[in-house]
Amino acid sequence: MDIDSVSLLKEEYFNLQKVIEDFDSKTITIKAWSITGSLAAIAAGLTEKGQPGIFIVGAIASLLFWIVEAYYKAYQLSYYKRIEEIEAFFSEPEKNKTAPLQTSNRWLDSYHKIYRGRIIYLMWWPAIMLPHIVILIGGIYLFCVNNHALKACGAVKLSLCHWCW
Repeated sequence: MDIDSVSLLKEEYFNLQKVIEDFDSKTITIKAWSITGSLAAIAAGLTEKGQPGIFIVGAIASLLFWIVEAYYKAYQLSYYKRIEEIEAFFSEPEKNKTAPLQTSNRWLDSYHKIYRGRIIYLMWWPAIMLPHIVILIGGIYLFCVNNHALKACGAVKLSLCHWCW
């Protein structure tokens, strides 16, 4: 492999590392939005004039942010295959031949073959699941505890909140 190709592979490798690090900062932003938006809705439900349905809005918002974070993790993980190829090349250049500037091809291949169908699996990774699941469960619990209309009308055990009372 010529010196220009090796130089391009090094540059590609460091750019991929930057992209992966940027995903981590975006993940923190998603968590911050989830906490802010979901807990604001739950706090609004705790006021005297708050409606119990607001707790469900907070819980659903947390669930949606949880799903978005899992997709972001899938996008991030899809870059690792290309990084592994470049690292293999630099560890044993004679055995591992790889062309430079193949990030998009490897990302698409990795995402579609490995990660696209594993979003639900990724959602249960502790680093992704928290704090979303805590807010989701808390919002549902507060809805059940504070929804006097469901209790007053004698909601059946098949309702969403039968386990709350």
